[in-house]
Amino acid sequence: MAIRVVIVDDETMTLRNLVAIVEADPTMEVVGSATNGLDALQQIRDTRPDLVVMDLYLPGEIDGVESIRRVQNLLNPPKVLAATSFDLESYTRGALEAGAVGFILKNDAETLLLPALRAAADGEPMVSPQTTIRLIESFLRPSTAPEIAQARERIAALAPRELEVAHLIGHGKSYKQIGAELNIAPDTVKSTVTRAMQKADADNGAQLAFLVGQARLDIKDAE
Repeated sequence: MAIRVVIVDDETMTLRNLVAIVEADPTMEVVGSATNGLDALQQIRDTRPDLVVMDLYLPGEIDGVESIRRVQNLLNPPKVLAATSFDLESYTRGALEAGAVGFILKNDAETLLLPALRAAADGEPMVSPQTTIRLIESFLRPSTAPEIAQARERIAALAPRELEVAHLIGHGKSYKQIGAELNIAPDTVKSTVTRAMQKADADNGAQLAFLVGQARLDIKDAE
């Protein structure tokens, strides 16, 4: 059975491009599209998709972050992949807090959208590496020091291997790639992420990776 997808973007040309990318994959089916948050929520209620690609910067009453938050309140909500651009760090942080299972840059859609959707369908996070770097850099400003301290507090109980796996997720690695790099099975990677999520009170692997990045821990700190 095809993976059912709803795609949301306020720019018509971008929306058409994203739809075309997904429809080119025979394992996926675009069952709805929308250009604003209210229409997106209605499409999701009507079509009951497996996955949603949500633009974070939407016009109208509710933006993409609020749309994700409202999707999570639906009965049996679909998994949401956030789509963003370089200059919307606050939206990306908000998307993860709202419950997005991953995020990609729109500029990366040609290469990352389908892998990200497949990862989300399999319960794996997908993080656009460039976005992660941009987010982490945003926390170098002194005004964000409290957030750094809070992130470090939340991940304080993580074991070195759990930190290492979260760090690799934050650099766009899949469970299979992480397993190969660390010489462990993908199922072991998955169980490591699940355990770390529980310790850090993270809703998903992408949020866990963000917390570790936000804490500005060097890999040496995890050894």
